[in-house]
Formats: sequence, C-alpha cells, structure tokens
Amino acid sequence: MNRRNFLKFGIGLSAGAGMLAACGKAVQPTAAPASEAKPVEAPAAGAAAANVDRSKLAKEVSWYTWGGYTSDAILAKFKEEFGVTVKVDTFGSNEEMEAKFKAGGNPGYDVITPSDYMVARMAAASILQKVDFTNVPNFANIDAGHKGLYFDASNEYAVAYNWGTTGLAYDKTKVKEPITNWKQVMAWPAELKGKLGLLDDMRELMSMALRFKGFSGNTSKGEEIEAAKQALIDLKKSANYTLTDSPSAKTNLVAGDSVAAMIYTNDAVVGRSENPNLVYVIPGDVSTVWQDNMCVPVGAPSKYTAEVLMDFLCRPDIAAQGANEIGLSTPNAETIKQGLIDKALTGDKALYPDIVGLGAALDYLRRGDPAADELYQRAFDEIKSA
Repeated sequence: MNRRNFLKFGIGLSAGAGMLAACGKAVQPTAAPASEAKPVEAPAAGAAAANVDRSKLAKEVSWYTWGGYTSDAILAKFKEEFGVTVKVDTFGSNEEMEAKFKAGGNPGYDVITPSDYMVARMAAASILQKVDFTNVPNFANIDAGHKGLYFDASNEYAVAYNWGTTGLAYDKTKVKEPITNWKQVMAWPAELKGKLGLLDDMRELMSMALRFKGFSGNTSKGEEIEAAKQALIDLKKSANYTLTDSPSAKTNLVAGDSVAAMIYTNDAVVGRSENPNLVYVIPGDVSTVWQDNMCVPVGAPSKYTAEVLMDFLCRPDIAAQGANEIGLSTPNAETIKQGLIDKALTGDKALYPDIVGLGAALDYLRRGDPAADELYQRAFDEIKSA
C-alpha cells in the first residue's frame, strides 16, 4: 500500500478525536465523556428492503468471522426485516480461516471476514468471488479512505467492516509503570512472570519482536526473522507468556489471569467495560493497523443473500449499533457524519486514532511472499515448541 493511501485511511474517521501525541509516543485512551450518541432509529423494514428480491433470498446465510464481531440484536433485526437466519461460526486467526478453505474448499460459508492482507491472498488463490455491488448500494456509506487499498485496489472483492489496531491492554492496578512501548513488553519484569499474554498469530507476534529489534514488521530477510525468533524464545523463558487469540486475551485480563496482553482494539474496549482498571494503548514504537472486510467465498450457497447481508451491515443505523455495542471502529462515514456513535468511543484516541498524525508509527502487516511466509512459519513453530 502506498503512503498516500495509508494517510487517507484515517481521514474523516478520527474527527473529534483531536491530534494525538507525536510518533514514538504511546496513544493513551482519553477519559470517556458522558454518552452522547444520538438515538438510532432504523428505517421501516419495507424501505430498507425496497430493492431486495425476496424470492432470491435463502432461508439461512452462514457467516465465518472473528470471535466477538457479531451482535445478536443486529442479526435478529436482519431476520426480522428479511426473514433470513444468520448462522455464525468464529475463527481466531486469518490463517485458521484460510486453512479451512484450503483443506477442502468452501465448507458452506456465504460471508467471511478476512483482514487486509488475507483478502489479497485469498483472491489470488481464487477463493473469493467478486462482489456484485449493485446488491450493496450502502457501500457508498463507506469512507473513501477505506476503499481502493493495497489489498483490493479496484474495489472488487471486499467491503470494509471495521478497522483498528493491535495494541496492548494492561491492568493499571497491577502494573507498576504505565506501558508505552513494546520494549517494555520485551523486557517483562520478573515479578510478573506468567502474567503476560501475547497473540497466537504468527505475524503479529513476530512483528512485535522485529520492531523491537529495529526491523520492519514486513521484513523478508532471514537473519532478521531469526533474530526476532530468538528474542521471543528468550522472552518466553523469562516471562513465561501465554499465547491466545484476542477474545481469550480479554477474558484472561478481566479474570486477572494476566495483567497485560497484546490485543485487538475491539476486545480491549469490551474488556475495559468489564474491568475499568484496564488501559488500552497503541505502543509508540511501531504498531499494526488493520482493516477487516466482508467477502463472499467461491462456493457460497447464496451469494445474493450474502450481499444483502453485507448491504444491511453498511446501513448507518446498523453500523452505529455495531460500533456502540461491540466496540468496533467503524469505516462508515455516514454513521459518523450523522453523529450516531457514542462520543465516549469516537472521543477515545486509542479507538479512533489520528492516523495522519501518527504516520510511520502505524503500519500494515503484509503477507504474500511464499519464501518469507515459510521463514515466518518455521520461526513461529520453533517459538511455540521452545
């Protein structure tokens, strides 16, 4: 992705959040103001479904997505308006999702939610179908900064669902010093051994160590990957960290089984609502920015119903409900323009960061080079078995 597009990514979506600290400083959450979200009223069901051919709708649509990414209330509303039940299965990593499709083709999913790099990889592998955007008119509500990005430059395969960062959540009552950078994580204090959680995600985990060593999180150099691997093995011995997916990281933090964890934005927000002592930061060395997208896999039982669901989720009232309920950072410009999202969320600088102001302190993780992927996988396997 070129730098021009990267700088576009946050424009319009961080309005009201203000400028953040200069690059190299951790992004701390603001104090949450009183809830000021405007009441959200959905359009009448008939108006919402005016252009939908109900004779083409399946009775059920199957969605394979990240844990914690769906709202029962929203899915119930979709069923009420369209008569379609949404069945949800969840995964913990992009690679877990990809493996299921590579193992034997589409097992019956209509919609999937891959991250940026995985869209490009699955499209290249002919796992994704092109979206018929005539069935997704609400795509017009998506901010221009979330379209035409490096992984789907022609806007053929993906509809932005949400975006965020990979940061760190910690319990401020149990960690002596505020955590502001990954260097502190890589030098985990002995007295908190066994209380650190890291993501069980090959590239996210490796990127932390690569950036700690001063390398790019997207390096393809074997010696740099090797150095990062050794740093993580050393940390494993000294800190006895636990590898989990992000929803589990949230659960462990709330339960007190860990006092700090690498985590995705939305899970940190939910965890913070359950334990007010949790603080979410975007560590100031370099951290990952990501975008998760709705796509239709090849072999989807009902591509049309999948696109109707995607359009429904792009509606301003529905996007607002998801953002307010789940803690997702929405790419829906119309939702933000209408002021439908709680200001406690849009005013939180860790949830809606000023990406332009942060510049190179945020970066995408890209995958795709088979030789480099093999090096990463080998290193990851050795870390897990160490």
